[in-house]
Amino acid sequence: MATRVYLGDLRYNTGGVLANDCMPLGVAYMKAVMDRDNADTVSRLFVYPDRLMQALRDDPPDVLMLSNYVWNEALSRAFFRLAKQANPNVLTVMGGPNIPIEPDRQIAYVDQYPEIDVYITGEADFAAAQLVSVFQDCGLDHKVWGKRGMESTIWRNPEGQLVRSATKPRHREVNEIPSPWLTGIQDEFFDGRLAPMIETNRGCPFTCTFCAQGTSWYTKVHNFDVERMKEEIHYIARRIKERSPKMGTLRIADSNYGMFERDIDISGYIGQMQRDYGWPTFIDATTGKNRPERIIKSVEQVSGALVLYQAVQSLDENVLRKIKRDTIKLDAYKALEVHMRGRGLKSISDLILGLPGESLETHLHGLTTLLDSNIDQMHNFQAMMLKGSEMEKLESRETFKFDTRFRVLPRNFGVFEDRKVFDVEEIIVATDTLPFEDYITCRKYHLISSVFWNDGWFAHVVAFCRAHGITNAEWWKAMLPALEEGDETVRGFLDAFVGETKGELFPTRDACIDFYAQEENFQKLGRGDIGDNLMYRYRAIASFFIWDAVCDAAMKASRALLDAKGVPATIPDFDRFWADFHSFIRLIHATGLTEEEILAPTEAVLHYDFPAWIASGDWTGPAAFRLEEPQLYRFELTEEGEREMRMSLATWTTHIRGLSKLVTRIRVESQVRQCLPADGSAGMTRRAGVIAAE
Repeated sequence: MATRVYLGDLRYNTGGVLANDCMPLGVAYMKAVMDRDNADTVSRLFVYPDRLMQALRDDPPDVLMLSNYVWNEALSRAFFRLAKQANPNVLTVMGGPNIPIEPDRQIAYVDQYPEIDVYITGEADFAAAQLVSVFQDCGLDHKVWGKRGMESTIWRNPEGQLVRSATKPRHREVNEIPSPWLTGIQDEFFDGRLAPMIETNRGCPFTCTFCAQGTSWYTKVHNFDVERMKEEIHYIARRIKERSPKMGTLRIADSNYGMFERDIDISGYIGQMQRDYGWPTFIDATTGKNRPERIIKSVEQVSGALVLYQAVQSLDENVLRKIKRDTIKLDAYKALEVHMRGRGLKSISDLILGLPGESLETHLHGLTTLLDSNIDQMHNFQAMMLKGSEMEKLESRETFKFDTRFRVLPRNFGVFEDRKVFDVEEIIVATDTLPFEDYITCRKYHLISSVFWNDGWFAHVVAFCRAHGITNAEWWKAMLPALEEGDETVRGFLDAFVGETKGELFPTRDACIDFYAQEENFQKLGRGDIGDNLMYRYRAIASFFIWDAVCDAAMKASRALLDAKGVPATIPDFDRFWADFHSFIRLIHATGLTEEEILAPTEAVLHYDFPAWIASGDWTGPAAFRLEEPQLYRFELTEEGEREMRMSLATWTTHIRGLSKLVTRIRVESQVRQCLPADGSAGMTRRAGVIAAE
């Protein structure tokens, strides 16, 4: 009888919203190898917990292999326990990067979870199939297996003691792994909910201490064959069109996509798929740290679907040395920014709060430096204690006096067989150079970056201010007092964010779990009232629920900056212009509480031809674009924007849980309404030159 092996990369499905919306990849590689190499094995692949639950009841496996990432660690362990209830003889096998680096702590980790029989260290593509073969040779007998074990594993011997064998070097010939796409293994996951994820290479040449791939074990980059990648991409594009046409996303798992010459060719092929199949419309990838000319060429191939992601983490040289990131050339970022701007392409960067040596001053300096480089989006993350990273080691914790807290991962919770399960992350909230009070201040600035800078909601206003001597950083800094001193809506918005920021932090993992396990709190968690990704949640609130108030605050603060520069005196009838500009900025952003409101067009009477003014690129003065007569303008989404927004709303819904996902999953342009004359005329007559105030 064939050995039944279930493999899973489980993710929570909270209120109909998936916490992780990627198709499985790592476990799919494992299944592909096992299907090829183990003739006496029948394997099944799972991502949805309810389907695995049913399979455990109907046909319990002999071996259950589940992934261990920070977002599904507790979930996997819960299903190991359920599997042992269904079949006490099942061999439970865990693998993944979410385990400490130090060998003694690895053993301690497995020791505290008796539901884990075996832990595979390192890559599991081939090790999983090998382990099943060894277990079969042992007659599926735990005691026989316990006497034998195998390399790259931690296991219990017959006396219950843990044994750790050395981890094998990484497998260099990654093309020996069968494609989980071309073999049809992934076909069942083209269900409209999961986005395909590909990997064109493995490894990272950099040694960042905060990253699990920053250790020397991952330094060498191993490439999948380009022709294989093209076949996979073509296969995915065809399946998307046939089975899940509303899914516009492609994820690329590479650590440095675009940094290698071959990536230009791959991007070109993705561009061909866009022309042939209309997919992908959005590519989620981390672009390379060096080789700007290659990255730019890769980005140019895919019609705006891929945004340049310049992950700097810090711009302080002392911090970069402490996290072993000083091998990454900051000059490459500057060169990329110049070239991207010249080509009209967009760029993203990020900083991490809480890194060794970072302070309030150095962090704000990094933020303002990026702003004044005209970065399009600036993401701000919090340093996470990722198991498997050098920074998580006990030595690092002591050296930098890390003060950490625990918080539930957004949407990573559920109830399984009447037991509440939570996955929790550990983050740094203070160090020897960053007091907790400064951490909170930084988080406020992160909020204004998310709301007022990212996605370019106020890009036209910033450009106008910049043309009149106000730097990006000056404008950005003015947005925090705009919230602090604004009306009740925006003040409440900021206060609620700070309150939730403090309230989501717990001194221990158990304290965090105990709090959310209380039924009242668990219900709030399920409704999305607490425990969500705060940055995305509050960006979604600003974007869809309180946009008018947010727009009012930004325009009022901008006007104050301009007044201080004496700008209104230089522009005729400035008050009329500013009122119209305010209306224009407010209405080009698609907002609302329902799908109908978000997709609906709107109208306004304007005294200026704003589209023509913006197209001119002359931000110094709008007087030449003053209309002879006020004109009714219609604001509506483009056909493509409406289609993408409609598909995204169908996937994520207008509930705050879904919108906090949606804001990270759509192109900025999809939420921007075009402004056209309501009578359909192609152009507007306007007075030439400066006009007198009415």
